[in-house]
Amino acid sequence: MERFSQALSRYLLYIVPAYVLVDYFLRLSGSSLLVSLWDEILFILIAGSWVLHIAVKGVKPVSGGLLIPLLLFYGVVFFNYLAVSGEPAVAMMELRAVTQYSFWFFLALNLVSSKQQIKNICDLFLLVGLVVALYGIYQYAAGVAMPAAWVDKAEVGIRTRAFSFIGSPNVLGSFTILNISIAFASFMASSNWIKKRLYLGTAGISALCLVFTLSRGAWLVFFFAFILLALWLDKRIIIALLLLAFITPAAVPSVYNRMAYMFSPQYVASSSEGGRIAGWSKAVEYWQGAPAAGLGLGRFGGGVAIANFPKGAYSVDNYYLKLATETGLMGITAFLYLLFSAVRKGKRAVDRASDPYLKVLGTGILVALIAILGHNMVENLFEFPLISTYFWFFLGVLLALPLISDPKVGVEQDG
Repeated sequence: MERFSQALSRYLLYIVPAYVLVDYFLRLSGSSLLVSLWDEILFILIAGSWVLHIAVKGVKPVSGGLLIPLLLFYGVVFFNYLAVSGEPAVAMMELRAVTQYSFWFFLALNLVSSKQQIKNICDLFLLVGLVVALYGIYQYAAGVAMPAAWVDKAEVGIRTRAFSFIGSPNVLGSFTILNISIAFASFMASSNWIKKRLYLGTAGISALCLVFTLSRGAWLVFFFAFILLALWLDKRIIIALLLLAFITPAAVPSVYNRMAYMFSPQYVASSSEGGRIAGWSKAVEYWQGAPAAGLGLGRFGGGVAIANFPKGAYSVDNYYLKLATETGLMGITAFLYLLFSAVRKGKRAVDRASDPYLKVLGTGILVALIAILGHNMVENLFEFPLISTYFWFFLGVLLALPLISDPKVGVEQDG
């Protein structure tokens, strides 16, 4: 029973890297119930088999030093649910949305147990990401139709934007950054020349897909992430970034046009009337009305609010501002403390990893997670289960690195 439960949980864990494709093909099945519940069923199966394993063997669960920040955030949003939110059903939907996916962190941290398992998880994710990227490139080449709202009316000459199986070019942008970072780190870490070329090719194809998303926010955080990668791994990466910055606009003129338009007076005027600037300003006004505790969960700025209050709600395109408006200074402070702790523990986990391969791979994961956090400043990325699941899952993988590199070191605990 012990071996069965342990093996079951670890093998089921391999489904998580394939989340994007599993979710897409289930959507094609037309079963709305299955689409909405499959990831929760998977979580329950993995968590159940893991709990059975630790009950039988007496293994002590670990938290990687994030238990206190997580419990603080859970406590603040639950208080908001009880004391502030006026519609319990709506608030419960939002409470679930902001907390549920973080539980993947605990499963990954406790169930990833070997270097080979991490390599398998990352390789599977890269294979899935390659399929996603190739389909996105095909969409751009074929000029697949896109909603008119994806570009400003003043921007001309843009036929389409890649969105692949994900359905959003901006979300695809963050997904490809995660894929590029892991692929490039695997390229740097591997000593096998065949694998190195496969990893580099995967990174290149994913980077091309990132270009075709025409997501300015994703482009900017990509460059920031790889500057960090250069500082932490190899400064020669900066040379490659500079070459990429000069070659890409010349090869794909729409890249230059998108970036140049962002700094034009027309963009500022358009964004101030009905774009991001207008949305952010309105959110700040709402937040000023209830600065300490916010408007209440699910009341503003995200998918739950839009579904329940379609006339007044809209997407803020800044997850932190959206959360601050709903949960106030208490909620956003607790959340930022959680994220700061996660990044700090992640960097410390990389530094404490004694295995050279895992140290390089961990650095690639870390910079990608930082990029996702940066991209959330202009998008509601954590509103998408896909991104939230991958973020917390790979954070768990990251914080498990010291234990896997050297079991005597162990993972960092709270306190």
